[in-house]
Amino acid sequence: MNNKMQELGLKYSTDKVAHHKYHEIFPIYIEKFYSQTGGIIEIGIEPELKEASLNMWLELFPNMHIYGLDIGTPDQFEKRHTLFQCDQSDKVQLDKCISRIKDKIYFINDDGSHIPEHQLLTFNKLFPLLEAEGVYIIEDIEVSYWRQGDGIYGYKTRYGKGSPKSIIEIFKKAIDGVNAEFSRQTRGEVKHQKEIASICFHKNCIVITKKQKEELGEYRFKENL
Repeated sequence: MNNKMQELGLKYSTDKVAHHKYHEIFPIYIEKFYSQTGGIIEIGIEPELKEASLNMWLELFPNMHIYGLDIGTPDQFEKRHTLFQCDQSDKVQLDKCISRIKDKIYFINDDGSHIPEHQLLTFNKLFPLLEAEGVYIIEDIEVSYWRQGDGIYGYKTRYGKGSPKSIIEIFKKAIDGVNAEFSRQTRGEVKHQKEIASICFHKNCIVITKKQKEELGEYRFKENL
């Protein structure tokens, strides 16, 4: 079966395909948007790899405007893509970027610093931008397992399996929010739990989908809660 993301990922030499093999996961969720008009956002656009992922997204989503947020890339405004120099650990910078996004957003991909605190902040800030049934993917969650070493991109990484700061553990706690109708959980470190349709854990990534816009009737077994 033809895998368009794999084909283009190899063409542009992005490690999303060559190393992480995200082409085995992502299309399950985003293939439905390939012909969609609107926009997508990627945090971290691989400037050290000649913007490999940006080039892949441009061809994979030919009718979409691609927004890239990256700490190491100057602002750039082109017909089909817009790049913002942005530190995803900075609330003010994230808010500024959000205010400059003009398209309806269907897919957001976080391939930025890989630091759990930054991943959480960015999700909480950007998830509201997604249209109903949109998809948010957090890559490189392996950093949440790191307990020692020099860290990454100048950030220390003192986490490890079960760490309360792990992005994996934080999203595990949000699972009950997906079932808020029954669990009554709507708050936590992960914001917008009422709008989350699903949280799926895959190898080295978390996929979060947004609910459809629909009104539910009253739960008929509420007396059992």
